[in-house]
Amino acid sequence: MGWKDAPIPFIHAVEFFYEILSTGRIKIAQKIKEVTTLQDPCNVVRYRGLGNQLRYIVNQLCENFVEMTPNYEYNYCCSAGGGMIDAGPPWKSARIKGGKVKAEQIKDTGATLVIAPCHTCHKGIEDLIETYNINAHVKFLADVIAECMEIPEHLRV
Repeated sequence: MGWKDAPIPFIHAVEFFYEILSTGRIKIAQKIKEVTTLQDPCNVVRYRGLGNQLRYIVNQLCENFVEMTPNYEYNYCCSAGGGMIDAGPPWKSARIKGGKVKAEQIKDTGATLVIAPCHTCHKGIEDLIETYNINAHVKFLADVIAECMEIPEHLRV
């Protein structure tokens, strides 16, 4: 389009969620009680540097948050990175085989919930949970926020 800079400001969803939680614009009604861990997506943590904001959000939502090791920019790939999730069946077995280290990393946390702020990570981790029979499920960050947030009486249906 020829723009040097975008004509309107934009922020990542993690930045937006951090802002509305840290300023009290939304309040948490109930925290998740199950043991929870977090996937550090490349585009959120490595590229955007939002690891600390992401953890602030998760700690506001979860009573029992357990870090994966390693974490932040050293966290292992979700096994779907770089769009490989869309490459289809010929590459799925390679993704799953290469993702075994991620599956073990998730198992080692003891978490039954994995929060994924990225749609690609969500699907990659979902595939690993199914293939490696991990006693866990994966949810999108926005879905967890929606489940935990207080809904003012005047907005309830």
